Amino acid sequence: MNTLAQLKKIKRFSVVMTLSALFTLAGCQSTQTNVTSVGPSMSGPGSSKALGKEERSYSYNSNVYLNVAIPVFDPGLPKDEYGNIDDEELVEEDIWPQVRRLEANRFAVNTREALSDTKAFGAVNVTPDANVSADVYVLGKINYSDTETVEIGVRVMDASNQIWGEEEFEFRVGEGFYRDALRKGENPYGPIFKSIAGYVYDLLMKKSDEEKKTIQAVSDMRYATMYSPEAFGGYLGESSNFFSNRSTITLTGAPAESDPMYQRVNVIKAKDEQFIDSLQDSYDTFYASTHDAYRTYQQETLPVAIDIRRKKEERTRAQVGAGILATAAILLGKNSGSTAGQVASAAAGLGAVYSLSEAIKTNRELGTQRALLDEMGQNLDIKVTPQVVELNEQNIELTGTAGEQYAQLREKLKEIYDLESTPLTQL
Repeated sequence: MNTLAQLKKIKRFSVVMTLSALFTLAGCQSTQTNVTSVGPSMSGPGSSKALGKEERSYSYNSNVYLNVAIPVFDPGLPKDEYGNIDDEELVEEDIWPQVRRLEANRFAVNTREALSDTKAFGAVNVTPDANVSADVYVLGKINYSDTETVEIGVRVMDASNQIWGEEEFEFRVGEGFYRDALRKGENPYGPIFKSIAGYVYDLLMKKSDEEKKTIQAVSDMRYATMYSPEAFGGYLGESSNFFSNRSTITLTGAPAESDPMYQRVNVIKAKDEQFIDSLQDSYDTFYASTHDAYRTYQQETLPVAIDIRRKKEERTRAQVGAGILATAAILLGKNSGSTAGQVASAAAGLGAVYSLSEAIKTNRELGTQRALLDEMGQNLDIKVTPQVVELNEQNIELTGTAGEQYAQLREKLKEIYDLESTPLTQL
């Protein structure tokens, strides 16, 4: 062997050994702990994190804090052309209304807690709907939920009707979540609400202090205009959006702080805010009263939900296979007049029937599991506690749903405002 050939052989050997060493090192690295620093922390005893915990940190450097309303989430129940709940779609989409309505309330509370943890907003409240007064609105819709996977659509708007952003969030609970005793008290869906909070925070950080102050002013004027359009409506304008039916509210001025009518509105607004604040206790009580039942429901149905997903995937594969075999049967039957071609066609046809039969069998199993989930969800429903509110030294009982109670309060506040605006009517 000549010298040149020997050099080439040595070079190839060196390359192989180098690559082998690199792969070996890479393999070793993947099996090591992720600890990169040891010893006591030099930045204080409180700076260490629990093992396995990666929490996002927030730093809000502003003195302007916007108040946030989180209306109870849209449960995402399918509707027909007349606006009624589509019962057939409920079955097709594996939706249980009792569970979805419960989740609509619970998820709003979860979002409130996650958003409050950012410490970047003023009051953060769950509300019956989006008709309340606030600076920012976080509107959620449950697009999918089966105790394994949850998908939530979020739209963030401000008091001027401007849409800050829209995003869909998805999270899948791991099959081994409930095996970890250290996570016993954690919310299986917790990460999705942290993601929503981080998203809203990022949108907030794009706003200047001047923009935030304008939003607050628009919010105040919209509330005042609701009680007295003739006195305060002139301070607001509307600009149409060419691409949608939504109009944006603009600020054209503001009344003097000493304006008697404006001061009366502020007194009324304080009562309104007090009610919304007290309503949080009702949402928290409802959350606590359904907590154990819902957690049990989540834990017990997680394996069923995982099994359903896998069987759906099997069904899809079976149907695709059946389609391929059926197509092959047709093509073989048309393109071959020989005995062999006819036999192949018949075999492919039999294969297609077998695969479809398996798919139908899988559907029957899914039906049994759907019934199981439905039975578990029957006992989860929403109860709203009546509230007593003191107005002008009178105790007024508000009954019905949270939305109905709030509407009753608004009517009473309007009566008070009108009475104080025209005191002579008392005579």
